[in-house]
Amino acid sequence: MQWRESIYRGVPSVVGESAGLRVELVPGRGGKVVSFSSRVTGKEWVFQTDVPLEPLRYGMNWDDGDRGGWDEMFPTILACPCPDEPWRGNEFPDHGEVWSLPWSYAIEGEQLRMWVHGVKVPYVLSKTYTLQPGRLCTRYEVRNPTPFAFSYLWCAHNLLAIEPGMKVLVPHGLDTVQYQYSHRDRLTDDAYGRSVYPIVQRGSAAVDLSVMEEAACGHAEKYWFERALTEGKAGVVDPVTGEALWYTFDSNAVPYLAVWANYGAFNGDYTFALEPATGYLDDVYMAKVMNKAASVAPYSRNEWFFDISIQRRTEDAV
Repeated sequence: MQWRESIYRGVPSVVGESAGLRVELVPGRGGKVVSFSSRVTGKEWVFQTDVPLEPLRYGMNWDDGDRGGWDEMFPTILACPCPDEPWRGNEFPDHGEVWSLPWSYAIEGEQLRMWVHGVKVPYVLSKTYTLQPGRLCTRYEVRNPTPFAFSYLWCAHNLLAIEPGMKVLVPHGLDTVQYQYSHRDRLTDDAYGRSVYPIVQRGSAAVDLSVMEEAACGHAEKYWFERALTEGKAGVVDPVTGEALWYTFDSNAVPYLAVWANYGAFNGDYTFALEPATGYLDDVYMAKVMNKAASVAPYSRNEWFFDISIQRRTEDAV
């Protein structure tokens, strides 16, 4: 269970290995995870592209980066103004600040600690990784060194390498969704439209949102489960191999769950993301208006955990 420095596609990286899994991160590119694979089956769970790893620039559009990996979205997803005084009106960029910033890091025994400073607001976001057999454990902390409360939205933007027919596993009771986006209005004609989950009936067609579609279908959706979570667990399973990827987290601190599916609609990418989040919808300004944004008090800090494990046997429901 050791961490070591390495090189990933010509840029510095950090590799961690335990019994059952291997993980690789690139601190200089938003601290993102670029590989998460099983040492038993060899399966790679991270969606990777062949887009050159050009230098990232603060404020750039996420789509102009390499479009792969597992990024941190913070303190927003959509570009929007900060909702808090005295920073109200300071514009947060697309997909937040921290994915395009270089993170500092330190290997401390069996831990990898990483941290980054905010630009438009003086926060510090940090994460500490530890490895267990078949599991990556992450402890997050956002620290507010100011005398003013700070609202934020953290979201795990874990783009997965997928196959058609993979199934999505979410807690019971998540039976309605609200759309941030449905490509070509496939599932809703309305801004922020709603539907039942998992089977959406549109005319004579029925779409099962819990089953991943073909790469060539050209569909894409971003939606949020409307109910706040009472259990912090979600995952995806390959019914052919039985291998599953599970997320476990504190639903008190991370009470919302979103889905981003891109079945070839944009850039020809074929990927899917289950996105646990501390706030609701993609815009932290609107999340605060709806009273669904997280907030860290003056001179205080918030903490939460997010664990990812690989399992060989699973059930069809959480």
